[in-house]
Amino acid sequence: MGEEGGCIIAYTESFLTLGVALAREHIDEPLVNKKYTDARIIRMLEHSYVLVLAEKNRNAQTPIIAKVTVTPVSGTTAYILPFTVGSVESIYQAGDYGTKVFFSRRSNYNPCGHNLRIEGNTLNLQNATLFGLDTDLTVEYTPAGVARLHNGVLAAAINTDGDEVTLAATPNAGTLDTHPDAYVGSVFRLLEIDGTTVTNNYMQERTISAYDHTTRVATLSPALDPIGTTDDGDIYYEIAPAIHKGMDLVVPLHTAMTIAGIEGNEKRYRGIRLAYSEAIRNVRLTAYYSNIQEAALLHSDSFDNRFF
Repeated sequence: MGEEGGCIIAYTESFLTLGVALAREHIDEPLVNKKYTDARIIRMLEHSYVLVLAEKNRNAQTPIIAKVTVTPVSGTTAYILPFTVGSVESIYQAGDYGTKVFFSRRSNYNPCGHNLRIEGNTLNLQNATLFGLDTDLTVEYTPAGVARLHNGVLAAAINTDGDEVTLAATPNAGTLDTHPDAYVGSVFRLLEIDGTTVTNNYMQERTISAYDHTTRVATLSPALDPIGTTDDGDIYYEIAPAIHKGMDLVVPLHTAMTIAGIEGNEKRYRGIRLAYSEAIRNVRLTAYYSNIQEAALLHSDSFDNRFF
């Protein structure tokens, strides 16, 4: 794999690589004698992503959702949820045929008790047998966007089903998050594959539905298709924000605006803020009009045509 301007070519489409470059471009900080390291700017990008993700979800009728499974066991009433939980949307028991039984917290004054409640990132059940032992409860939530971002080389080949990848112990850029279930709801992006014999070298994105922080194995949903392979090369990837590519400009702009504020450069701050306002406006409008259920139906010669 070659290099371009000191960066491995496979990483040129990475969110972090583009984000660092765009942030430097807007604050006019040269690479020679640079004041801020790439690691410092990446940390600022992560902070900006938290704020921008919240901005998007506030304007969306269908916000980004992640989910984890909690299985009540005997003697245990407190269950730790991922630290990435922003706000819990629903807790339910899923049936075999797509049905859902929803649960909620009762009033403080209910004589039957609370039923369940959320305290910080802990789900507390009134008692261990309330919902039935070994019964899976699904907790849906909006991610807070606090998982650490990074790019690197997979530590092992993609499994034969294409739904499991082993993340790098030492990333190329950014930081590996070691919190339990840290990357649930994040996006795994396959960047590039190199080697003597390579198959299915295509960029793909998948949502991470489970993450084992002890083995660094991330479960993808749905599975990669086609599955990329290499005989003696590397598989490059990144853990990307759970947002569409249009946000690749908004987050770096917010980071550049933050740096300009730190530097006290009021003129540059105002210029970047104007560019950020235009970019985030597009994100807000896209989020607001993204509700499929309420989208206008096209007139067609079908059963749902009001004039049929």
